[in-house]
Amino acid sequence: MMDGLRKFWRFVTIYGPRRALFKAAGRLRGGRAWWLGARRGVARDIGVIGCGQFAFASIGYAIATRFGLRFGAAFDPDRRAVASFASFFQAEACDSADEVIGAAGVRVVYIASNHASHADYAIAALAAGHDVYCEKPLAVTQESFAALMAARARARGRLFAGYNRPFSAAIAELRAHCRDIHGPLTLACIVQGHVLGPDHWYRRPEEGTRICGNVGHWLDLMVHVRAWNGLPTRWRIDCAWSDDRVRDDDLTVTLTSAAGDLVTITLTARAEPFEGIAETIVLQWGEIAATIDDFRAMTLHVGKRRIRRRYWPKDVGHVAALLQPFRHDARDFREVELSTRLMLAITDMVRSGTRSRLFDF
Repeated sequence: MMDGLRKFWRFVTIYGPRRALFKAAGRLRGGRAWWLGARRGVARDIGVIGCGQFAFASIGYAIATRFGLRFGAAFDPDRRAVASFASFFQAEACDSADEVIGAAGVRVVYIASNHASHADYAIAALAAGHDVYCEKPLAVTQESFAALMAARARARGRLFAGYNRPFSAAIAELRAHCRDIHGPLTLACIVQGHVLGPDHWYRRPEEGTRICGNVGHWLDLMVHVRAWNGLPTRWRIDCAWSDDRVRDDDLTVTLTSAAGDLVTITLTARAEPFEGIAETIVLQWGEIAATIDDFRAMTLHVGKRRIRRRYWPKDVGHVAALLQPFRHDARDFREVELSTRLMLAITDMVRSGTRSRLFDF
């Protein structure tokens, strides 16, 4: 009980009271959103597939605080999860994903289900003419990704991906200082992840390992940042893991380009972080040097200038990313395609135990 209260208060100091209340409600699974000030939406045009903690505390928060109770239909194979989500956000609890996709009035579908199901659900929602927001990863195999890209090419609706770091305030400000930089980039990302037991669903062979579940975020961030001034096409990938029995925990992925870029991504999960996933990002590019501390603070050096920023509430870009279907400044989807290809290549390396290979975008 005391640990729970301590964590709630810590989240208030990190995310602000309203977001912390949504996180707590997602764990407790009770009540209705009007308790937190969410008003009734004008339209009921949003469907949700997958009603776990992310859907409740992140998608629910972003939509309800911006648009009110706008969810029309929801599905999760866990009946308790869908029932509590539907009750809280006053949506219809459906018996299948197809029922959500076909629900009257739904025109935007959010997918936050298990990773292996993302591509199939997104293909079905695109075929129905909907705009689709698909949480990361878009796919966990090369075949399912190719099928999804073919469906996107045919679709009337748009596809958005749940990679949020490029939408954070720190990355947006960093980009403004990195225009027209020439020369190689050094980027280091150190991530303290959740401890996942052997029975966690991420561990199922079909779910794509933690490369798809976690590391893909920072691969996507690398592609986004390097693309500001031209993304090199040829890269060498090297992987090192501490335990050959669990290759997707406590590992480092190193990427070096023909242009001299050096990128390292380290995921460690040796102890459960009390405040959730924490990350430190260090960048050096030309005269720019930046350190981002868990997206709560940034120290930026531009030549002789030093700029310090603090971000409260913590801004990992979740809200802006989740609102992509309703924004006019959507991200260049080509970056997402490239980062997904890179992620799937590294996933194959980890699965097969391959420590080094060349990769071409």
